[in-house]
Amino acid sequence: MDSIKKENVYDMGFIGSGISTAFTLLRFIEKLEDVKIDKPIKIAVIEKSKDFYMGLPYGLRSGFSSLLITSLEDFLPQPELEIFIAWLSKNKSWLLEEFKKDGGTLSKEWLKNHKEEIDNNQWKRLFIPRRFFGEYIKGKVLAQIEKGESMKIIKVDHISMSVVNVVENEDSYQVISDEKRVRCKKVILAIGSPPPRKIWATDFSKSDESKELGLFSNPYAKGINSTLDEIDTFLSKRKTLRTNVLIIGANASALEMLYKINDNPGRAGRIDKFYFMSTLGMVPDSVVDEAKKEKFSPYNLFSLQNSKNLTAEQIVKAAFADLDVAEDMDLGAATTVKPISEAFAKLLGSLDNNELENFACFAGNEIGRRQRCAGQHYSNTVSNLKKEGRFEHIAGRFIDLVKQVDGTFKFRYLKTDTRKEELHDDSINIVINCIGSELLDNENISTLYKNLMNSGLCTPNKSYRGFYVNNEFEAVPNFHILGPLLAGNLIDGKAVWHVEHCGRIVWLSNLLSKKLSDHFLKPMLKNKNP
Repeated sequence: MDSIKKENVYDMGFIGSGISTAFTLLRFIEKLEDVKIDKPIKIAVIEKSKDFYMGLPYGLRSGFSSLLITSLEDFLPQPELEIFIAWLSKNKSWLLEEFKKDGGTLSKEWLKNHKEEIDNNQWKRLFIPRRFFGEYIKGKVLAQIEKGESMKIIKVDHISMSVVNVVENEDSYQVISDEKRVRCKKVILAIGSPPPRKIWATDFSKSDESKELGLFSNPYAKGINSTLDEIDTFLSKRKTLRTNVLIIGANASALEMLYKINDNPGRAGRIDKFYFMSTLGMVPDSVVDEAKKEKFSPYNLFSLQNSKNLTAEQIVKAAFADLDVAEDMDLGAATTVKPISEAFAKLLGSLDNNELENFACFAGNEIGRRQRCAGQHYSNTVSNLKKEGRFEHIAGRFIDLVKQVDGTFKFRYLKTDTRKEELHDDSINIVINCIGSELLDNENISTLYKNLMNSGLCTPNKSYRGFYVNNEFEAVPNFHILGPLLAGNLIDGKAVWHVEHCGRIVWLSNLLSKKLSDHFLKPMLKNKNP
């Protein structure tokens, strides 16, 4: 296994093939097209799932009827937006057919509500199925690869393997799975966010789980449709028994699980009550208040414009003060996110590097927690369940599940306002973990992360959401980081946080593709122009 022939060494290897890798490859190949290259650059694209170039949010594991959390015009920047819309309009027939097959009653309602916009190809303000974008970007990358290979500027191998370690080996790295090794001179780690945090410590027996308790610790691990099938199986075992669901978290995943459970009336009808649990106890906002938005202005943030020695903490306090004013006006994040974001963005240039790093590691995320928005399709699901008395949002932090004498389970949590532990009155039968990713200092972090940190290849930054990199995106020479694990860094003098946002992914992928192309092209051009 250790003896790898010289000809099998790749010039560059991507670990993970989501949209960060997709956009980087697209731009990288474009930059090579006008340059005569002596021999093709050998590239390995390594992916553990079948979702090459789509990643989890836009691929098979999210199904064909999961919708964007933002409108299309807020999701994708120009000029890619217009290119995608043209493709969408041309391919909508088969895309919508697949959407209908995968979806249920809420999906049919979405189609009915937006029939006119779809017929007229007015896509920008729609919260379209995410898979549409996945199919687009995958097709675009594969076409670009085919073109690059025909021009003999690249040679790409797609390798299916689950990476558990990367080991430095003289002038290259060995990318290792349980079955094979791939040797690369340059590595780009683009594996997305760490898996969800493990939140229940009690070891429940199979007999408990079979009837009274169904635990779903990572609803996207096997795919959302597989998780929904498992929920259906659990519900069928309970027959006429009363069933309550606890969804831990109030992020996009939590909203999507609630939406998809209720997309099937037969499934939803067998559930008595849904509980959300999050620290703030707030569902992301969806409706822009057109009448009140002109009356709102982030005055506290504006007041910092001429401040000397500005700190990230001052920006957070001012943003929170403005958000408090908005709440007093009964304005949600959908109305305030744009003016608040624009106001604090103008202040970032006044921070020194240390404070800019603090913003990237901490402040950006703190403000973001109070600025969560979602589509009305999600908020309508919540509203309808509330009207039926079947939804409750609890402000607190989940601690554990407690088995009762009668064999049922209740959950213990730390209440946000009192900071006291409480045992909830109602029994819970299904628990879905949507709480977010493990931090890099957590002992439960998966093997690959542990190995990368133990070997010294990667060092967590102060946020513990990402790894330190230099301005070339390198954790160490020729080992680059891309995607969500860039959070908490400064790149080209700009703070980087929350790299799940597609606009940031496009920006960072464009930057890295330029640095990669320069790395390969400069020696060639130098040799030709002595």
